[in-house]
Amino acid sequence: MDEAVIEDVAARVEAVAGVRPQGVVPVEQPRLGVVFVCAVPQGDVLGWLVMDGAGAPVTARPTVRQVVELAAICEAAEEAAAALSVDEALPALARAWELARDLGEAEAELAAHAAYQAVEALQPLVQGLRVADPAHLDRLAQAAALVGDRFDLLKEAAGQVSARLTGQGADPREELATELWGAIRLLSRDGPPDRFRESVELAMGPAQAFADDVLARYLVPLDGDDEREGTA
Repeated sequence: MDEAVIEDVAARVEAVAGVRPQGVVPVEQPRLGVVFVCAVPQGDVLGWLVMDGAGAPVTARPTVRQVVELAAICEAAEEAAAALSVDEALPALARAWELARDLGEAEAELAAHAAYQAVEALQPLVQGLRVADPAHLDRLAQAAALVGDRFDLLKEAAGQVSARLTGQGADPREELATELWGAIRLLSRDGPPDRFRESVELAMGPAQAFADDVLARYLVPLDGDDEREGTA
């Protein structure tokens, strides 16, 4: 999506709320197409608007809840897939891969290379402007499954290298162990990438709570009943 679209939405939000939004997140809604979740500064707190493609606030309460929950779950899914550490993890894995090759550590070389390939495949999914939708979640899940599998292999290889350290004098494997464990820490910084599905499931409750907050601080009157309240 073009940055100009986001700028146009921000201008429309300012026309409605009198202040530019702090953040704009595009979300695909089946009936309305792409809509935009907008965080609008209101003193010490944030107010919220969901703007449709024509630049008008969405006022249907169930639609706002659906859109906001999806945006929150997609954000949690990116974190669970190690998306936020991609740019740091790739060079760390490349260094580990090169060291393992130079030291003749075949298993560590294979693990670092395989992890590098998996994280590299994830990178295009989490760069630039993304539209939160079920298809994005599916693509993240597929990429995260591969990262998770390679993450387990990487941990095993790091453990094997560490177990062979002599602890006496200069051991050339120490640097390799350091790089391997460093890459593992980066990939698990926002949660274990081998537990993607569980992490996304755990995000459902916070996503609902976030939607509650958005509805409570919505900047224009809302229509209709809240689906969550109706099923409580």
